[in-house]
Amino acid sequence: MSGHGADIFRKHSGLAAAVTGVGLALAAFLPKDAESRQAAFIGVGLAAVTGVVALLLKRRAVSRDLNAALKVVGWVFGMRAVGVVVGLLWVVQRGLGAVAFVAGFFGTYFVLQWIEVSYVMAASRDAASGDE
Repeated sequence: MSGHGADIFRKHSGLAAAVTGVGLALAAFLPKDAESRQAAFIGVGLAAVTGVVALLLKRRAVSRDLNAALKVVGWVFGMRAVGVVVGLLWVVQRGLGAVAFVAGFFGTYFVLQWIEVSYVMAASRDAASGDE
C-alpha cells in the first residue's frame, strides 16, 4: 500500500475508533438501568468488532479492485446480520434491554458504515490516480 493509501486507512481507522469511543461513552451514560447499559455496551462492541473486520477486509479488497470491494460489502452485511441476530438473542435470553442493544449496535453501525464507504471511495480514488 502506498504512503498516501496508508494515510487514508489510518484516517478512517481513527474515525472508526473515535466513533466507537463516543458509542461506548453514550452506552455508559444514557441508559438509566444497569441491564440496559450492559446491553448497549454489547451492541456498541459488536458493531465495533464487525466494523474493524469490515474495514480490514475492505482495505484488502480495494487493493485488488472495486468489484472485490463490492463483494466484501455483501460478506460484511451477512456477518453483521448474523451478529445482530445472535447478539439480540443473547441479550434477550439474559433479560437485558433489547432496545438498548439495538440502539447501541445500529447507532454505531450507521456511522461506521459511512466511514467504510468513505474509505472505499477515497482509496479507490487514490488507486486510480496512482495508475495514471
